[in-house]
Amino acid sequence: MKNPSDLQQQQLSDDELEILDDFLGSDSTPEECLFPVEMLDGYMTALIVGPDVIEPDIWIPYIWDQEDNNEPFYSSEVEERAIRELLVRHMNTIALQFNEDPEDFVPLYEQFGYSNEEERRLAIENWALGFSVGIELTHGSWNSFLADEETAQLVLPMFILAKITDDFDDLSEEEIFGLAQLMPDLVIKIYYYWNQEA
Repeated sequence: MKNPSDLQQQQLSDDELEILDDFLGSDSTPEECLFPVEMLDGYMTALIVGPDVIEPDIWIPYIWDQEDNNEPFYSSEVEERAIRELLVRHMNTIALQFNEDPEDFVPLYEQFGYSNEEERRLAIENWALGFSVGIELTHGSWNSFLADEETAQLVLPMFILAKITDDFDDLSEEEIFGLAQLMPDLVIKIYYYWNQEA
């Protein structure tokens, strides 16, 4: 029998990701909730590869509402525990990936199949936006990174694909695809920057 700590490291199944995605997009969550699950994955990835260790009591509320601290409505304590467990497990599996083998990091949008190219592009855009939200949570700690022209280039594709800058509308489909292809390697470089292991 697995001990509780093993279970907390267990990667979410497709069904569990779907449960989480459905909850994030439901009427139970505030309008500012990070949805869909690709956006959540980008957000969590930024927190894992970034400069600070953030406790769940800080990063979980930020998922629901980044401005007004609105919280979701749970149908029961059982549902609340279940959703929190899914969130913590997904965060833990991202952390485990970077702790054990950062070079093999794969963002969630690369793990899913999409019915068409537009759906995939939207998933990438949502992931990049989630990553940007993760930076915003600990923005003060990122200031020196963002102020340096060389290191700031590592996050520029995320900001462009998230439409935080005005550059997105000037990009061709090929250029958008090229930036999306760069993101996983850039995330790994960001991780090494803050963890000084490379």
